[in-house]
Amino acid sequence: MTFLKKSLLLQFTLSSFLISSVFISSGHAMDFPPASVNVVPAKIITMTPVVSVSGTTVSQNDSKIAAEVSGRLIDLSPIGARVTKGDVIAKIDDKHLKIQLREDKASLLNAQTQLTFLESEVTRKKSLVAKNLSPKTELDKAISERDVAKGELLGAHARLDKTAQDLKYSQVKAPFTGIVAARIANLGEYINSGNAIVRLVETANSEASVFTPIVAYQFLTQSKELMVESPLGSGNAPIKTVIPVADSRSHLMEVRLDMSAFNWPIGLNFKTKVASGPSKEALTVPRDALVLRREGTSIFRINKDNSAEQLRVTVGMAMDGLVEVFGDVNAGDLIVIRGAERLRSGQVVQIKDNNEELISGSTANTTDNK
Repeated sequence: MTFLKKSLLLQFTLSSFLISSVFISSGHAMDFPPASVNVVPAKIITMTPVVSVSGTTVSQNDSKIAAEVSGRLIDLSPIGARVTKGDVIAKIDDKHLKIQLREDKASLLNAQTQLTFLESEVTRKKSLVAKNLSPKTELDKAISERDVAKGELLGAHARLDKTAQDLKYSQVKAPFTGIVAARIANLGEYINSGNAIVRLVETANSEASVFTPIVAYQFLTQSKELMVESPLGSGNAPIKTVIPVADSRSHLMEVRLDMSAFNWPIGLNFKTKVASGPSKEALTVPRDALVLRREGTSIFRINKDNSAEQLRVTVGMAMDGLVEVFGDVNAGDLIVIRGAERLRSGQVVQIKDNNEELISGSTANTTDNK
């Protein structure tokens, strides 16, 4: 008798297990308790395919200021100094130039005196020739010497002007307002003409350099600004110019943005997005709605009886957290965006208004899908 009871009990247990397995495999809603989910409606929006690219803030003027005369460097602005256009940023020893200036003044005086004498000599020779007291060749010689003296005087003026100009160049002045970013030479060094002394960077009215795919050219020419984002903030930067010349290897062209409204340092990297194709109407769901499994990508739609239905979809373009989907989905369908991880097709759900209710499991604000 005991053996018979055990056999019957075993058969009953086995039958119950098989029945449960059938219900589980069929995904019947009664086998699972209601799941709490957040939902949003699928919607049709205008989407534009975009690519994310990097950019860098640059200066309109980033120059290595060079010496225009040779000499020993006796003064130099410190790194980080902010200078205004015309300020002296470096000085070169001008003692030898001052000596040269005095010599040139003396040479000019000699040339002027010589010319004055020869002009009087020409006048005297003309008078003698007119009275047949001197041969004409003497007059021609005097005229030639006077003309040479005129040339010498012009040369003396030029040498004096050059020395005076070099004396001014011994004080290196800022060609624009900016900041001394680097010292290329040091105090006490002998600098030859043309050698760089400092790197001067203009920080006002900065620009941004962005390299974009050449296929974005037609869309960039129709745009007025780009959205830029960096660790220091974000905003819209007006497009200054699009340079329609691409590198033969990278196929990237440069776009310049006006960054004067941004207080960002020169050299800061940022991200921006540029259109790479025409806009179109697309059926979209939030990216969080996608369920990625081995068999493919799917989403869960909540039907009128509050049951979940799993739908296979194909993903298209993405924009601002939304993705385009293709499949048996219509605009207005309620799509699960949170709580779909363990959801099964056919399972009854409780729709929560927000994520806090979903986490806490509260049913106070449960919404029925009617």
